[in-house]
Amino acid sequence: MPAIAVERTIGETKRAVLGGLIRYNEEKMGKQHHRRFAVSLREKKKIVGGVVGEVWMTVLFIQLFWIDQRFRGKGRGTGLIKKIEDEARRFGAVRSYVDTMSAQAPGFYRKCGYKAFGSIDGYPGGVTRHWLTKTL
Repeated sequence: MPAIAVERTIGETKRAVLGGLIRYNEEKMGKQHHRRFAVSLREKKKIVGGVVGEVWMTVLFIQLFWIDQRFRGKGRGTGLIKKIEDEARRFGAVRSYVDTMSAQAPGFYRKCGYKAFGSIDGYPGGVTRHWLTKTL
């Protein structure tokens, strides 16, 4: 009889679950195309901002985005988003999505052309999590 176990290290389970999902998805949608990449903003070789994302099939997911406070409001963040979107298009992406918190940057993403498609309340401090998307 199978048993359910809580694990403190996730490596083995993550590999098994990911492998199972990949096989299932390939049965339903064909060969999976997946690329992870990053775009950085550098000052004297030091990273002062960047965006990390992945394209799965035809959709870019912007996973992480940060820019040092000194460079905000100067078009650098918009430049980073444009660059990762351009690179994603080269990989065949036709859509992008991101999730962000109300205390972070939903307004920034809206200025970049993203539109909200969902949110969840209930985070500490009255913070809301937002999901936004954009056609590339």
